[in-house]
Amino acid sequence: MLNLFIDTSTDFLILILEQDEQVLGYVHQNNARRHTEETLPAINKLLATYHLQLKDVNHFYLTTGPGSYTGLRIPMTIVKTIKIINPDVKVSVINTLLYQAGFDSVVSMLDARGGQRYFAVISNGQEIIPSQVVDYETCLEISKQFPGYQFRSDLQEIDPVQNYQLLKNHFHLVDDIFALEPRYIKKAFG
Repeated sequence: MLNLFIDTSTDFLILILEQDEQVLGYVHQNNARRHTEETLPAINKLLATYHLQLKDVNHFYLTTGPGSYTGLRIPMTIVKTIKIINPDVKVSVINTLLYQAGFDSVVSMLDARGGQRYFAVISNGQEIIPSQVVDYETCLEISKQFPGYQFRSDLQEIDPVQNYQLLKNHFHLVDDIFALEPRYIKKAFG
């Protein structure tokens, strides 16, 4: 079974290629505002390293947000296209803030632009305070109620492979990939 994890919800591009429960390779690079141009070539390059192609992937794992509006749509567009070509491909998803936290006790934040943060308090894989958009000062105020919790922001302080492996069985299998939508917490302007 060939699995591919894709996250483009922040400035980072994270790809993890796994075959038969063994990680073959991964990409974790800062792609600030270049995901549209660089995600598919990076996927193809990673696969080519192991003499594989996109059509060989059996199961995709994605984050659904919150995060960058464009960044959230890129992996979903890729897997929806693959699903048309290969109806047997599977897709599983997880909340980006939960992926960032793993099973640790974490104040999980992502940049929501305009001085706002996507924010959740997570412990042992469960949201204690659900995902929401607040300003940074509010994040700090709420965080005071959770002494000893780690701060993680914008997928910077994580081991992406370790978090994927820890949470893989907690991703949700998508029944209808064509109904899959990004997890937007605030409405896009325009």
